[in-house]
Amino acid sequence: MSHHFSALQLNLIKGIFASSLMLITLPLLPEVNFELSQQHMIILLLSGVIGIAIGDSAYFASLKRIGVNKTLLLESIAPPLSGILAVLLLGSLLSWQSWLGVLVTTFAVALVVMQPEENKQAVNASGIGFGLLASVCQATGVVISHYALVAGDIEPLLGALLRLVAGISAILVMLVLFKRKEFFAIAGGFRKLASREFALLLLAIIVGTFLTLWLQQVALKYANPAVAQTLIATSPLFILFFAIVKGQVPSTKTIIGTLLAIVGISLFFIFR
Repeated sequence: MSHHFSALQLNLIKGIFASSLMLITLPLLPEVNFELSQQHMIILLLSGVIGIAIGDSAYFASLKRIGVNKTLLLESIAPPLSGILAVLLLGSLLSWQSWLGVLVTTFAVALVVMQPEENKQAVNASGIGFGLLASVCQATGVVISHYALVAGDIEPLLGALLRLVAGISAILVMLVLFKRKEFFAIAGGFRKLASREFALLLLAIIVGTFLTLWLQQVALKYANPAVAQTLIATSPLFILFFAIVKGQVPSTKTIIGTLLAIVGISLFFIFR
């Protein structure tokens, strides 16, 4: 599917579909308080622009350039970054094992990401750059979103919807102002999709955007942002499992790097 749409197009499409599902679901939830202060609304909207408009677009751009495994390994930097930002923005304290987790995770990511590709091509610097940008934006978005959800006692799905609407709006502005051809090419991309590809796209939006963003906001409201990001960052283990099932045996460095990343992430929040 990704070859039919650019990173910005994919981000806009998933945002529109997922926000529509949220609008349908939100009235069905019991006792939702729709009242929130202007300050908390602005913070959530800002987190949506940073984490979704910029972060997710950079994530898709990284996927296209360096693939799933390396992009997800770069994403594992987000939990320690969330912890550092929590210190700077919220006044949280990091223990010694948390700082050790930062070092171990960073080393593990570098071990995998800096490998040349199997076809002997040079390391894709732009792909790594986009992956790092995605991690920074994701960490920033979840920390400030955590503050707004807790301080304002906001329903997680409402917070997710506000973040998504802000992200969609920013992407739409970017496409219309700077990449108008991409905006008008979205309809053509859908026409090129086979029925199976369209079904997979919808499934990815429901699971990967609608449910994931909702559950992420639940975790951010009731748990430390670094812990929530840590659980999300365990995804490379599942990717390795599916790769093995499909007969794609990962390299030794990839396996070691992934396991080290999980160890480093765990060090960041256990024994606190």
